[in-house]
Order: sequence, then C-alpha cells, then structure tokens
Amino acid sequence: MQSLASMLDWIYSNKIVFSLLSIVLMLLSGFIASIICKYFLLSIVRQFILHRNTNSDDQKKDIRITERLSHIAPVITVYFMSLWIQGLPVGLVEAIHTICAVILIINITILINEMLDITKDAYAKKHGAKSGSIKGYIQIGKIIISSIAVILIIATLSNKSPIIIISSLGAIAAVLMLVFQHTLISLVANIQVSSSNVIRLGDWIEMPIVNISGEVTDIALHTITVRNWDNTISQVPTKNFITETYTNWQPMFESGGRRIKRSFFVDQSSIIFFSDDLLNSLKSYDGEIVNNIKSHIEAKMALPQYKNITNLGLYRSFILDYLKNREDICKDMYIVVRQLSPTSEGLPIEIYCFTSNVFWNEYEETQSEIFEFMYATAIFFKLGIYQKPSGTDIQKSSSIQANSSIDLN
Repeated sequence: MQSLASMLDWIYSNKIVFSLLSIVLMLLSGFIASIICKYFLLSIVRQFILHRNTNSDDQKKDIRITERLSHIAPVITVYFMSLWIQGLPVGLVEAIHTICAVILIINITILINEMLDITKDAYAKKHGAKSGSIKGYIQIGKIIISSIAVILIIATLSNKSPIIIISSLGAIAAVLMLVFQHTLISLVANIQVSSSNVIRLGDWIEMPIVNISGEVTDIALHTITVRNWDNTISQVPTKNFITETYTNWQPMFESGGRRIKRSFFVDQSSIIFFSDDLLNSLKSYDGEIVNNIKSHIEAKMALPQYKNITNLGLYRSFILDYLKNREDICKDMYIVVRQLSPTSEGLPIEIYCFTSNVFWNEYEETQSEIFEFMYATAIFFKLGIYQKPSGTDIQKSSSIQANSSIDLN
C-alpha cells in the first residue's frame, strides 16, 4: 500500500506523466462509451424510436443513426472526464474542450445530414417515385447546416462569439455570391422546378438542344439526371429547365392517348370524280377488304352530299371510318383525315388521331398498321401514292424507250 501511495504521489507531482495518464484514461473512457453505444444503443433506438422495424431498409436506418450517435458519445465522455479529473493544466483542459467542441459540432452536423437523408428516403418510399422530389430541398438544408457548422467551428477555434463571425461575413458577401453564383442559380431553379411540379422522377423528357430523350432518374440541387433510351446517362444543369425548351411526355401517358400525326403524298394527277366505272372496276378484286370498300362506297354514294365526289374524298371517308372502328383509337379525342397544302411532291393527306397504345413499341406498331392499310387500299380508289423517281425507275424508263425505238425500226 505504501508503494502504491508513493507511486500516486509521484504521478501527481510529475505534471507531464499525470497529464499523459489522464489523456489515456479519457481516451479509454471514450472508447468504452463508443462500444456501449454501438452494441447496446441499437436495441434502444429500435425499441423506443423506430418501434422495432423488421424491414431491411429500416434496419439500415437504425444502424446509420446508431453509428453517428456512437461517435458523439465518446466526445461528451472525454469532455466531462476532463472536468472530473482535477489538477490538469489549464492550457490542456482548454485544448481538450476546444477539440471536443469541434469534433462534437462535426459529428452533430453529420448526424443531422444523415437524418435529412433518411427523411428523403422515407418521403420517396411513402409517396412513390412519381411524387415531387425533395432532394433539392434536402441539399439546401445540408448547405445551411454545414455553413452554420463552419461558423461555429471558426468561433470555437478563435474563441469569439458566432455573432461576430456572422457580422464579419457581410464584408465578403460579394465574394461569396461570386463564388457560389451557380449554387444560388441552381437553388432558385430547383425551387421553381419542384414547386411547379413540372418534372418528377420517372417522367419522360426530351430536350432537343442537347439531344436528350429519356427518363428522369434523379433531381438534385445542381443537376437533373436522365437515363436516355440508348441507356446512356446525361446530367443537365437544373437551371437549363427554366432557360431552355424541353418537352415532358408524362402528361401524355397520364391522359391515356398518344397522338398520331403523319402524312403521305398522293399523286394529284390520279384525283378524279368517282363514277360507276370505278365502282365496277372493284368487281375484278375479291376479298373481305374489297367487299368492305364496295359497301362503304355504295353507302356514301347514296347520300345527296356525296354526289360528284372525287375518289380522294371517298378514300378519306373510308379511312376515317376505318380509324373509328379500330379499338385502339380513342373515340373521345380528335379523329381527322385531312388535306394539307399541295406541294411539288404531291397532295399531303394527314392522319390526326390518338391511340390508347401510349408505349413506344405498341404506338409504333399501331401507326405502322394504319399507314400500311392506307397504302394498300389506295389502289382500289385509283389513287397513286407519290414518290420521287429512283435510279431503278429511270433505268426502266430508258429500257422501255430503247425497246420502243428498236420496234419502230
């Protein structure tokens, strides 16, 4: 006992050894506090805060929160141990308090940012991917929290009031605005995009000026990420969505009807008045489609308003009835078969309607079926589909002229 007492007296008398042993004791206490938090606090958090979640995502949240709390507990332990141990040099105590304060501010900042991320994940899980993204607001919150943390750290290290630090920032506000001008612009743009709800996660957007067409996968403060249809990833500055022209196709999907607007050219020289001779010429054909055409023409020709009508007029009314009878064409939206202004390539005939097949592959299949049917049935109305002569057409024409010359000779 005397040797132990003499050793303690020697330790107390030697300031350097006493300080080193005190530091080791404080670090050991902090390590024990960290172990306790990491292994025992998880069950407490799960029981009293997160209500014993069994979902794997919720368990990950438990672990993330516990890890951050386990980093805070040792700092608090070391701080109070430095107050409890008597006889430490004043300079060492102040240094320990300063270091603990800085580490505590950093850990609390990280914990708050972690809680903001958890809030974002919980919001997306509750409201779904189609809801407005709050990632931009979360990033704004992180910037504010981090800025406050930096001010508090500077105030702690300089031993000055945070109010003095904040007031001194007014002198460099112009420099800060210049440095963070893109962040400020992105902040305004993100607020406008998020509040107006014009873009949501999962929307199909198209921005021709930068050759982007695909699905929105992420809406952040500075950028909006788009997965293009060729599986490439594009990141567009958020401010571009308030300064550049773009198209959001998502309302089209939600309306249930996708527009078909396409035209083809009819040879104007093939447009004639429809007569009985043309109707009789259909008798040389056979099949269900021809019978439908015959019935349609006979029904239309019996109406007074269809007297002296052209073969093109009957063809347009036939195609219009064909579209109205298709199950994949929306009957409560526009269905129009019309002429456009004549061009040197012929008379454009445009189809304007909406199909219930809004997805790309079904939409293209429907559009192709309609125009293939139009091309195939135009011949029964004695209409010619115009196309520019190709090299084969010119070669055939030259061969015919050459054979005619030989026959004449």
